Amino acid sequence: MHSHRIGYTLLVVCGLSVLTAASSPIHYEDDRPSFSFDELWALQKNYWDAFLYPANLAQINATDDSVFAEKVQGRVDITRTFNGRELNNEYISGLFSESDQVSLVGIPIAYNITQFAANGNIASATTVVTFNATSFGIVVPVTIETWFEWNTDKKIVQYDSSFRWFGFLLDTLLKAEAARVNTTDPAVVQKEITDLFSGSICTTHEENCKGLDQQYESMDACVDFLTNKIRFGQGFELGRNTLLCREVHKHMVKYRPDVHCAHIGPTGGDYCVDDKSYEQVVLNKYFRDSFIGYGYGKEQNAWI
Repeated sequence: MHSHRIGYTLLVVCGLSVLTAASSPIHYEDDRPSFSFDELWALQKNYWDAFLYPANLAQINATDDSVFAEKVQGRVDITRTFNGRELNNEYISGLFSESDQVSLVGIPIAYNITQFAANGNIASATTVVTFNATSFGIVVPVTIETWFEWNTDKKIVQYDSSFRWFGFLLDTLLKAEAARVNTTDPAVVQKEITDLFSGSICTTHEENCKGLDQQYESMDACVDFLTNKIRFGQGFELGRNTLLCREVHKHMVKYRPDVHCAHIGPTGGDYCVDDKSYEQVVLNKYFRDSFIGYGYGKEQNAWI
């Protein structure tokens, strides 16, 4: 009887060992840090605290105090990918830091995290950010979905971000402009915004893009190109050959004219160009790491 019990116990232990081995991930990344849920929640809130105006002003030229790691990789669905801390500081913070300048959505003034799931060093969240869209005279909620990965120093090494309902947001801004100029004609509204954006972009060019950085022969040539030679742009085209793309990149020009002047010029630099098809955007192998924890799913991940 005793020997039977020993045999049964060994069988159970072996069976559990097999099940445990079978359920273990194929690739376990033991070099990744593992934070508690409380720590990941705090890191998520720290990012959004630093994103709000005027706290974001301190992030534009930040190094050790930046929320980003030096070699951070980032992607925003309506624009493009952004490599390195300097560029991400300028883009993520500088874009939303000028309360007195013409801009698409203005400055972020409040946030509310509505969804949050986190494990290890990865967090996924949905956040409703309130923007003061000063150019259109409205305060508007913007829903932003994020995936973050942090390193051992609690800096963001990767992020993937999407603006939910951005087409609807763009339409809302157009309607706000229609009310401001007292018209219901969509063509009139788009012309008003085109004139507003092109004037602001060309003024930025005149003030910052000198010498080898100059993109247009004159203010008139700049305005003519932006109003007549390229399309206004749809909600998914803030990283293509559009006026909306150049409006985005206008805000970074003053930080590094040698890098950003080309983005508001006729060529669009490497950022405001029609260089990728829909499939190329969707299937772009961009990220170094997977956003799936514990090494799961690497062999089937189309993005790494």
